[in-house]
Amino acid sequence: MMIKLNDLVGSRIMMTDSTRKLTIKGETKAYKVAKIPLDLCHYNDQNGRIATHISEHISNGNTLNKSALEEYNGVLEDFIYKSNPTALDATKTNIDKFGQRVPGVVLNDGRIIDGNRRFTALRKLKRENGKDLYFEAVILNQEEGIEERDIKRLELNLQHAEEKPVDYDPIDNLVDVYRDLIENKLFSEIEYVENTNKKPSEVALMMKKADLMVQFLDYINAEGKYYIARDLALDGPLQEIVRILENQFKGIDVRTILSTNHEDKGEQAGYFRVRNALFTAIFSKRKLNETDDKGDLSRDIREMGKFIINASNREDFLDEFDDIVEEVYETFQDLDAVDVSSVREVGRELADVRKEAQKVIDKHIEDSRLVTAKIKPVELLNKAFDDLKRIEVEQVKRMDPSTEQEFLIVYEEVQRKLKEFGEALNV
Repeated sequence: MMIKLNDLVGSRIMMTDSTRKLTIKGETKAYKVAKIPLDLCHYNDQNGRIATHISEHISNGNTLNKSALEEYNGVLEDFIYKSNPTALDATKTNIDKFGQRVPGVVLNDGRIIDGNRRFTALRKLKRENGKDLYFEAVILNQEEGIEERDIKRLELNLQHAEEKPVDYDPIDNLVDVYRDLIENKLFSEIEYVENTNKKPSEVALMMKKADLMVQFLDYINAEGKYYIARDLALDGPLQEIVRILENQFKGIDVRTILSTNHEDKGEQAGYFRVRNALFTAIFSKRKLNETDDKGDLSRDIREMGKFIINASNREDFLDEFDDIVEEVYETFQDLDAVDVSSVREVGRELADVRKEAQKVIDKHIEDSRLVTAKIKPVELLNKAFDDLKRIEVEQVKRMDPSTEQEFLIVYEEVQRKLKEFGEALNV
């Protein structure tokens, strides 16, 4: 039978004099705080902070069984700790010295909505010290009309609005955004903005990165395996790719461009071609071994955008790069299953292809840099001439003696510089 915490108040659970203010269904009020034995609480398997860890756990053929609650809690505790060991250790030290200062929030069935790190610290302290410890938290009863949507809204508000920004891994945060706003449509963009204290532009960008993350995983035949995106540290590169694509294809949205209702099929084909080239560059340039220097992949992708995709040599690059893209894509699509280890294995198998990809990318970037360097003097001289044209001759005639002297000094310097240019050009 499912446990109901409120039924245990007065026996195993004791109420305290403390309260915590919460906003539920638009109403803010103070809720009483209870002292709950640790064994009556359990982690939320929908916790965004550990979304990629749970994805990896399930992809490896494991399950999460709440009927074996201690085993279930043990698995998720490990994920919570791995998500930020430094912060968890600091929380544990603080609670050990001063006790739990900030109450958590749990549902009547024991599911923790807020306070996973504090609960984890208490579990570790209990094992280390052998003492009976309690999780202090507000108990919310879903039978009183609190719906799953209200719970998620409260969770977002507590993690993003009332407290300092949550220290999610950026990819875990994108998974949360994808599930709540795109896949399950639990909230609209405006509602998410209101409940997280983020700017509309921030939320829009997060949604685009989240959708592009899903597109990348589909590209490498790893649908739903978000932990691969975390392992590849894709947040920064995805942000650069969003900007490159939307600059290259004016007016498109990476979230809707692939819709079957999109009328311009040529634009879709062009988007696929550029996007897949950038995805291939991620695979080719990212170091795939843990001991390797990861480098700055975001900068690499940014340079591709500036010196290739948005430059005059784009089509030449894409023509040369198409075969590499096809080989990488087909190699992944031919695999029965893709995980972190198989991504690395494909990386080793296609070592020569990856080297060739980097060679092509570097060559086209260098070519573009040389072109830019060649035309830079012309651009600067044109700009200087435009500035000179803004000086009216009548103003020069009416200068006072002091200003005229300053003007003549600069005038002579300009003449000397023009003479140097003339000598360099043999004119």
